[in-house]
Amino acid sequence: MSDKQTEQPAQPAATTLQTTNHFKKHGEHKSTSPLPEVAPTIGGVGVVFEDSEKADAAATSFKQHPHEPLDPEKDFHENAAAGIGAPIEHDGKKGGVIEGTEEANGEEDDENHYISGVPLALLTFGLCMATFTVALDNTIIATAIPKITSVFNSLDDVGWYGSSYLLTTTALQPSFGRIYTYFDVKWTYLFALVLFEIGSIICAAARNSVMLIVGRAVAGAGASALFSGGMTIVGFSVPLIKRPLYIAMLSSMFGISSVVGPLLGGALTDKASWRWCFWINLPFGAIAIGAVALFFKPPPRKISGMTVKQRILEIDLVGATFLMGAIISLLLALQWGGSKYPWSNSKVWGCLLGFGLLIIVFIIQQFRRGERATIPPRIFSQRTVLSACLFSCFMSMGLYTHIYYLPFYFQAVKGTTAEASGIRTIPYLGSVIVSSIFAGAGITVLGFYKPFMIFAGAVFTVGAGLMYTLQVGSSVGKWVGYQLICGIGAGMGVQIPFIAVQVVLNAKDMPSGNAIAIFFNSLGGAISISIAQNVFSNGLVKYVPQYAPEVSPAVIYAAGATHLRDVISPADLVGVLVAYCKALDEAFVLAIAVGAIATICACFVEWKSVKGKKIEHGAGAA
Repeated sequence: MSDKQTEQPAQPAATTLQTTNHFKKHGEHKSTSPLPEVAPTIGGVGVVFEDSEKADAAATSFKQHPHEPLDPEKDFHENAAAGIGAPIEHDGKKGGVIEGTEEANGEEDDENHYISGVPLALLTFGLCMATFTVALDNTIIATAIPKITSVFNSLDDVGWYGSSYLLTTTALQPSFGRIYTYFDVKWTYLFALVLFEIGSIICAAARNSVMLIVGRAVAGAGASALFSGGMTIVGFSVPLIKRPLYIAMLSSMFGISSVVGPLLGGALTDKASWRWCFWINLPFGAIAIGAVALFFKPPPRKISGMTVKQRILEIDLVGATFLMGAIISLLLALQWGGSKYPWSNSKVWGCLLGFGLLIIVFIIQQFRRGERATIPPRIFSQRTVLSACLFSCFMSMGLYTHIYYLPFYFQAVKGTTAEASGIRTIPYLGSVIVSSIFAGAGITVLGFYKPFMIFAGAVFTVGAGLMYTLQVGSSVGKWVGYQLICGIGAGMGVQIPFIAVQVVLNAKDMPSGNAIAIFFNSLGGAISISIAQNVFSNGLVKYVPQYAPEVSPAVIYAAGATHLRDVISPADLVGVLVAYCKALDEAFVLAIAVGAIATICACFVEWKSVKGKKIEHGAGAA
């Protein structure tokens, strides 16, 4: 090799890599790295250069002095001990294979690897349709459940129609983050979408309650990969500076579905059949499948050299099993405690004990697996990732508390129909949509997301406090205005954690980071519904004897929210409505508390900007 090739000018501190000396040590290179071909690869580390001249020089050295491949049968430390894939020095500091593939925050993101124009528009439309379908499946069934229970005589199974879907959705999200890392993003996303469609078909064709519950679980398993997968596809298709706006588009689908779902579900159930609440998923899913299959062009990603069996083992199915068991135990305890069984009941305590033991085993197992964990400790312990996940969890708890219990206020206290209550929540959900898009555009312009995050938590907390003051005779101006304030805070805050995660993580870790953030978002929603239900039920037991001593709480439970006025005498109705409203207010206290905690969590997020961040594309294990 010539002197010109061997004597390269010194590189700046951020990217100084002793490439030439390292390459001279080894024989022929057959890289097994999962990192993109657009960057030179040393063992398992992507090397980022500041300009094309240095990259070309290193590439020449790379070709003339190849490198011995990693042994897939050995772990990192065994390979390193043999001098294979050993840590590379960065200005005298060694970095292992878990180092990121990005450097130089001051450099602009290269847009040559992204799609644009009509293909990007059609891909975005398809991703929005998939996200809308998943979000719609959460809300459209609410108005259909009463009819379903009448058809199947399954009033006792009502809770499982929602829980079976929520359990698989929440528990499998981190695992799909690993799957996106070790398998092709495009085909993994399409597989999950087809799985969701199969679950919808099972639900639509259900002949009994058990078949419907199984279908909901299958649909939830597919849904668990679609939102995180959509954001990962956006990450590989859109420059970081423009990404907040596209993430806002995906996030806004949840707000739109929250408005459309109850109205559409009621219309389909009344005018056609409840089964159409599930059949309707098929055309939306078909649009998404076509858009992703035709227009998503995954970046170049080298196969890691691992067999399919080895990659399946990397997904951490054991960890996913422990996590699912822990979540099931927690949700059962929260659903049963204080309502179906007293908190002192052995079944409730058994579930809580099971949750504690399983989550401890899960945490230990995650630390033992390290980089191969369902929730890699290195990623989750990153300051911004941890803070953003907690922020997302608590904001989700507050949002879901309002979404599920505001209809009770309108239907029971105000005496509206289910369809009318859906219309009255439009101010809340509409402001969620508008503020979500506004926040995405604002972050794109200003670059920094932390101010929006803190502002969102503070505004939501104020709105939740105002919502707590709702009474039986509250005017239209109050319940509309309070919803607008809450919606602005929730809408701005719902998407920012995902932006923060994408900014601080490199492309290799982005799928896992997205999945972890969405897991905590879904977990917050699942927990809040159960907690709020307990608080509300116990509130009724406490306040009904106080304000309507002649009425049994059991009568109110049996009547449901829409038939109170049919079973309660006019003399007792006023007291019952006051008790109902106070019980709802106690449930709304949860939203105030978690909003305040979320605001505190936002303060610990790093000051980072989406502008000028260089990303290496295609990082992953496949």
